[in-house]
Amino acid sequence: MIIGIDIDNTLTNVQEELNEAAYNYAIKLGKEIDSSVISEDINNNGSFYKEKFKFSYDELKYFLKEIMEEIINRAEPRAGVIETIRKLREEGHKIYIITARDSEFHDNPYCLSKNWLDKNKIEYDKLIVNARKKAPVCIQENVDLFIDDQLNNCIEITKEGIQTIRISCDKNNSENIVTVDNWKQIYEYIQDKKVIKIVKYNDTYKQEICTFINECMRVFINRPYKERPDISNINNYYIKCKGNFWLAIDVESKNIVGSIALENRNEYGILKRFYVDSNYQRLGIGKRLYEIFESYVRNQTSISKIYLACGNILKEAHNFYTKNGFVQISNLDIDMHYAEDDDFFIKNIKIVE
Repeated sequence: MIIGIDIDNTLTNVQEELNEAAYNYAIKLGKEIDSSVISEDINNNGSFYKEKFKFSYDELKYFLKEIMEEIINRAEPRAGVIETIRKLREEGHKIYIITARDSEFHDNPYCLSKNWLDKNKIEYDKLIVNARKKAPVCIQENVDLFIDDQLNNCIEITKEGIQTIRISCDKNNSENIVTVDNWKQIYEYIQDKKVIKIVKYNDTYKQEICTFINECMRVFINRPYKERPDISNINNYYIKCKGNFWLAIDVESKNIVGSIALENRNEYGILKRFYVDSNYQRLGIGKRLYEIFESYVRNQTSISKIYLACGNILKEAHNFYTKNGFVQISNLDIDMHYAEDDDFFIKNIKIVE
């Protein structure tokens, strides 16, 4: 795997010291501190400190450049960091250090970070700075798993189909994000769990997706193997018509273990080809696939309703759909393909004015 890792409060644990230093600096400046501001620096640009401690831009720059740099330069790695990263690299994983430290507030964020990593004998394959928005960087660098302390970073990266691990004692967590409080647990998770990445379909998966869909239909609803025109030509059937098709990939084996598709008919859409391999059930893969599907529908289409047909024997799937806002209907008011033993569902995505 390519494993992306943040530095501050991920490889280190300096937030309490930074907060105390910011407080003392604000008191020295005679600032009126807003104690109600308790959120993390979700924009990775120091806005948390500006909001809580009422720093001006120049005061913020001084804090981040002079005070923060002193703290992060002398910071010790969290327990187990050095050994865990060394073992991961020995096992063949690549380590990409991805930090929001940037050129606006630091003279040379690359050297600042490299010097600390080298001083503490932390091994890595690539160092990337100026990464305030980490999700686009993870996509560009083909990261398979990302480790960070900030919940917002993890949420944004997870939306792109990349699995995350959050290191934090805060259990106020998103359902799809694993939270641990030490690096021993991170290593155990990577060793014991299947890491799944969700990607958009491309033709390198053409043969495998045909086999995957046929096998799922045989296992789950006893359908025979045959050529299925939409799966044989996903680009023309789905993607060129402003729909989409996503695959869940086991990062280790590189095999397809899940899929979901959107057929876009402008004012409405059809959810299709939603399967998770029977050996990968109960890992939250279906939920991750569906959340990416619905986010795409809401943010990148004009679709107001989603329809689907589901075999009436698939009661767990029925429960999943109703839990996610679908309503079972007795008859379809659109023309779509279905089997005689299918049940029908609909979900309103947007209010039509």
